[in-house]
Amino acid sequence: MGKTGFLFALLLVGVCAGSLWAQSNTVVDSLLAEQAATSGEAAYMVMTAIAAVPDSATVEDAVAAVEAQFKDFKIENPAAPITLGKYSELLMRAFKMHGGIMYTILSGGRYAARELAFRNIITGDTSPYRTVSGAEVVQILGSVMSYEGAGS
Repeated sequence: MGKTGFLFALLLVGVCAGSLWAQSNTVVDSLLAEQAATSGEAAYMVMTAIAAVPDSATVEDAVAAVEAQFKDFKIENPAAPITLGKYSELLMRAFKMHGGIMYTILSGGRYAARELAFRNIITGDTSPYRTVSGAEVVQILGSVMSYEGAGS
């Protein structure tokens, strides 16, 4: 991600700060600096955004909440980098987003990423197998929240 993309992500964080339900500044700050976000950090961001865990929760609390709320969605290693497909699937489930025919039938990360790309929530490289940076986690989450807030 270039300098312009990073500045955009920082601006997006500022704009969405109120809607991210007062998440811990240290988590967001450390996440923005990471080249590859971890599964645990992504789970924390998503679960606090939907108010499934409080902002004072730990990454471990967020991972436990994900696995309790979505029985067939597992995070094997919270410290491992998250792929775009896995993150897209988590977002689709957390925000109860309906997808197209392939997502409805197979409901995996590949088709979740395709669905978010179709909705222009994800732009650029939409490969579901690539890792996602911390800034992208924040940017995509903000885009999903804006999209869902628009009533789409």
